[in-house]
Amino acid sequence: MNRSTYEENLIVKVAWHYYKNNLTQNEIAELLDLSRNKIVRMLEKARSDGIVQFNIRGNGINCLSTERDVIETFGLSDAFIIPTPASNLSDSLAKAAAQYLESTLTSEQLLGIGWGEAVTRTLQHLSLDPAANVSIVTLTGGVNYYFQKKNYSLDGGLSKFQGRFHIIPAPFLASSQQMATSILSEPAVSDILELAGVSSVMLVGIGGLSSDATIIKEEKITLKEMTTIKKLNGVGDILGQFYNAAGELLTLPHHERRIGISISKLKGMKNVVGVAGGQTKIDAIYGALKGGYVQTLITDEESAIQLMKKEATKKEWMPS
Repeated sequence: MNRSTYEENLIVKVAWHYYKNNLTQNEIAELLDLSRNKIVRMLEKARSDGIVQFNIRGNGINCLSTERDVIETFGLSDAFIIPTPASNLSDSLAKAAAQYLESTLTSEQLLGIGWGEAVTRTLQHLSLDPAANVSIVTLTGGVNYYFQKKNYSLDGGLSKFQGRFHIIPAPFLASSQQMATSILSEPAVSDILELAGVSSVMLVGIGGLSSDATIIKEEKITLKEMTTIKKLNGVGDILGQFYNAAGELLTLPHHERRIGISISKLKGMKNVVGVAGGQTKIDAIYGALKGGYVQTLITDEESAIQLMKKEATKKEWMPS
């Protein structure tokens, strides 16, 4: 047995004693004739290398009850509700989404990924068994460029995925409708979009209409266009397509220039996972749920409660 294999086996043994046998660090050190400091370092390495993965579902009765209520209220397949953190909600949600995917994806499956910060952060936190051989397909153009952005590039690149990569070789938005039509007709693009439609799991972010929305920060649309969308009663977007509070897709010029799968195809599917939360995204999440664009919602407890209150208020005003 070479040294690296021996050390890996020792780390696994230490982790097993600590997490499964509930031994203290001192007890493990004595059992294996190692220093306590070495045990601490091995446990840290077990976590960083993905040997140990934490799967924490909800926060006691409250979050689990909220999950059930959200699923029932909006007719979802599943929901993962985390306690609302004091800060950095987006990163907490990304970790939750990564955990959900780790427990959902199985060997040889195809993961469809949308465009945006929430998706990229989730992939950063995702830890997969290399033997699972999971492949990736992009749901829109522009994703390859986004992975290379300094602030959001994947730690360690995409080496964590051992399957194939199917990336749409096109921008997020074409310069014109005519150019978009031409790009979409190319087999290199149309074939990948067809493949995207049969993804085992699709991961999408849900964008709001605030001035700090990713689609604004990345200059995919202008503040003037955002103002127009608000005047048309738009509330949010998925994959760059905007809709109103009822989930109805808006008629917008930039939709005709977009390269990617249509969110109308997401309706009726059972494998679309949406991740979003926070006060500025409540209306956007609500519209996505009413439109049937996501079947699994990953959000925080406060956002989930607001969503249910919004639905309850709407029903109160509906004529009997």
